[in-house]
Amino acid sequence: WLAASAGALCGAADAGESLRALIADSDHHAAAVCRSLRDGVLAASSGILGALTGGGPSRPVRSLDDGFEQSLTIVYRILFLLFAEARSLVPLWHPVYRESYSVEALRTAAAASPHSAGWWDALRAMARLAHAGCRAGELRVTPFNGRLFAPARTPLAERRDLDDEAARGAVLALSTRRAPDGAGRERISYRDLGVEQLGAVYETLLDYQPCAGPSGVTLQRGSGVRKATGTFYTPQPIAEYVVRRAIGPLVRDATPERILGLRIVDPAMGSGAFLVAACRYLASAYEQALIGAGRCHAADLGERERVAIRRQIAERCLYGVDLNPMAVQLARLSMWLATLAADRPLSFLDHRLQTGDSLLGASLVHLARAPHRRKRSGKSDALPLFDGEAVAEALRAALPVRFSLEATPNDTIEQVREKERAYAAITARDGLLSRWKRIANVWAAAWFSSPNRPVPAAAFGALGDVVLSGRGALPPRTAEAYLSAAEAIACARRFFHWELEFPEAFFAADGRPLSNAGFDAVIGNPPWDMIRADTGAADARDRARVDIAPLLRFTRDAGLYSAQSDGHANRYQLFVERAIALTRAGGRIGLVLPSGLAIDHGSAPLRRMLLNRCDVDAIVGFDNHRGVFPIHRSVRFLLLTATGGAPTRAIGCRLGLDDPADLEAAGDEPAEQSPWYPVQVTPEMLARLSGPALTIPNLRSPVDVAIAERAAALFPPLGDAAGWNARFGRELNATDDRAFFHPADPHRADRLPVVEGKHLDPFRAAAGRTEHAIAASDARRLLASDRHERPRLAYRDVASATNRVTLIAAVLPARCVSTHTVFCLRTPLPAGVQHFLCGLFNSLVVNYLVRLRVTTHVTTATVERLPIPTSEMAPARFRQVAALARLLARRDDPAAFARLNALVAALYQLSASEFEHVLDTFPLISTELRR
Repeated sequence: WLAASAGALCGAADAGESLRALIADSDHHAAAVCRSLRDGVLAASSGILGALTGGGPSRPVRSLDDGFEQSLTIVYRILFLLFAEARSLVPLWHPVYRESYSVEALRTAAAASPHSAGWWDALRAMARLAHAGCRAGELRVTPFNGRLFAPARTPLAERRDLDDEAARGAVLALSTRRAPDGAGRERISYRDLGVEQLGAVYETLLDYQPCAGPSGVTLQRGSGVRKATGTFYTPQPIAEYVVRRAIGPLVRDATPERILGLRIVDPAMGSGAFLVAACRYLASAYEQALIGAGRCHAADLGERERVAIRRQIAERCLYGVDLNPMAVQLARLSMWLATLAADRPLSFLDHRLQTGDSLLGASLVHLARAPHRRKRSGKSDALPLFDGEAVAEALRAALPVRFSLEATPNDTIEQVREKERAYAAITARDGLLSRWKRIANVWAAAWFSSPNRPVPAAAFGALGDVVLSGRGALPPRTAEAYLSAAEAIACARRFFHWELEFPEAFFAADGRPLSNAGFDAVIGNPPWDMIRADTGAADARDRARVDIAPLLRFTRDAGLYSAQSDGHANRYQLFVERAIALTRAGGRIGLVLPSGLAIDHGSAPLRRMLLNRCDVDAIVGFDNHRGVFPIHRSVRFLLLTATGGAPTRAIGCRLGLDDPADLEAAGDEPAEQSPWYPVQVTPEMLARLSGPALTIPNLRSPVDVAIAERAAALFPPLGDAAGWNARFGRELNATDDRAFFHPADPHRADRLPVVEGKHLDPFRAAAGRTEHAIAASDARRLLASDRHERPRLAYRDVASATNRVTLIAAVLPARCVSTHTVFCLRTPLPAGVQHFLCGLFNSLVVNYLVRLRVTTHVTTATVERLPIPTSEMAPARFRQVAALARLLARRDDPAAFARLNALVAALYQLSASEFEHVLDTFPLISTELRR
């Protein structure tokens, strides 16, 4: 009654009895429990880490990371059992198990006996039972496979001198949380927690690293991994939407066999959120296909049967890769929990969920050539170094085993262990496939070679001969040194050679390439971090340069990537290109990406590739002001789905969302037929609006489309020869040129003010309030021109589409210079033209046009592409706008600003309703001023 009464269904959102209020309370509670779980995992991991690494120098740990990994394994064991107990997937009905081997029994004892002993013995006993299982009378405990609970995974925990309080504290930290009223602790209900919450745990753990101190080894914040790699937990509604939109077309009207034959991969899987969502979605589709084919009725399928289906999907359809071993371990845990059956061991997933760098590796095509720098076409006149039949022989030896691993069930522990043995055999160092992996490592390592670890590119063929036959042209000692260096680099960089790791996605059983090779779908939320070395302290920048330089050399010259710009690269760009390469023709792509893919100038080559080689069907854009991801609230991101192997026809867009829950309203019909996507854009439209860059503006409604298209039709781009042919650029760099800066001194005529972005306001530059100055002679030498001797239009670089206004411009006075946070006009234009442009730049209409195309920076490419009228097109309004800009440079005048905006709206032929729409996009501008 509380949830279904008329009052609940119709009550106001803020009424305590309304259904929406109940849902909000539930969400708030779930978020609080999730935070408690994260805090508990940190506390438990830190305590266990301290216990495992204690004991003095007589018991050294190989490394802090080794101790951390073992402590996490123990934490994962407890988490796994808590989830399993909450779902009655272990024999809690039996008193012996319930009272002696359950985490719940340990929790009760921990709460009742603060200083009791035997806690490590209890955890070891639970792990042994889960690992080996047992049959004793009526008690049947199904053994799990050896990965998670094997004693060999945690040798440090086998010591007998471990601190019992650490184990007791871990049990309490993971099974209870502080009560909301602050009075004691209460149990965490793991039945109400989804497996997806492990993603939040993973995201939190990335921020911590083990550190040794006077009081022992602890976890401390500051690893910087999460921020540095742009790795974030994806909320469940987003993962489910991407999976539904990406995989839906593949399962629509598909047979059960076709669904089981799909191969879905997440190349940056993190804790497995997308794979869990894909597992559930495919299982549901498979169930419906069985019913549709008449093989069963809906009433025949209970929870037991549905779990069996999910296990099949996980074992046969899903693949994942991640650079972080901790993520891979947690992804396996997530998949095990999502497919856990009471009477079955954990599925063997080692061959499907792997550790590696998805971006670094070699394809077999590249192994035919030495790793020399090549053109991005990848063409070479050199003869192949290796016979393709040799590779096919290795594949013929491995593929039958790979196919049997997916076809054989995981119903008994014997079957699982047989799979472990079979996989170990084909991945053994002396196996044929492993030899080709070593050759691929040599090829990739050549790009990362250094004087202390040389792997000469010229020696590649000879080293390959040594690996394959044991003989070669190089002296044995030299060859061994080069091969050892290559293996060390491969281990450090975690090279991942896709065709050799997942050959069944690319080759038939006879070792020949598939006619339509690749995965059926590539899904995920890849890292968004910039690959650069110009931030942080000097020593940090130096270390980063050493690490990044070979990575950039590889991505730009090795031939695997052809759509990267010459500017700063972002890792997501590489992942998009990798996704295109991994997807078969007709396969699907579904990714979460920063909005830079749509609008950044540096992503233009990638956009062209994406739109030419993929049929992008839908883009959903999000503003982050609600903190969907723990990044700056002004950053936007998007969800993109596409089909590989065909050019884009039309993209259904829904932009400007801020709540992932809104995705639940998106239907399953094609985006071009769905009213949920209010805007449809085509490549032809993008070319009209953005030129060859094919920028995808933030068009949220048909009104936005009408305004943008009309502006592009009316006026040429600012930087076009048919327009003002204007070019902007930077002058000084505040970091690189700081040695030439002096404190500002108005009495020194030989020194020029140094203007920064913060000194620019709309229409005005505060050149008299700068903190720094530079000698006129130094300025002339550094700038290699005398442009700074005359007034010139300038605008701020750093801005945001969510600020009060985005494009902030002023005419700089003569005899001043600016830093890299300001872009200055380089084209010599008359003063009247510069004031006219200044007026346009600061107008709300042009700001609106800019906001359609920016993230956090207003680049020169964006400004030079703006449709701007010339003086011949409207001479009277040209003079009026220039005069108002001069007036507003002298003083604030709201009436003059309003007149200027009205003039600009008339220039762009906006109707009254369109102008009102533009003004409504500036909520931080006062109502009076907008009028």
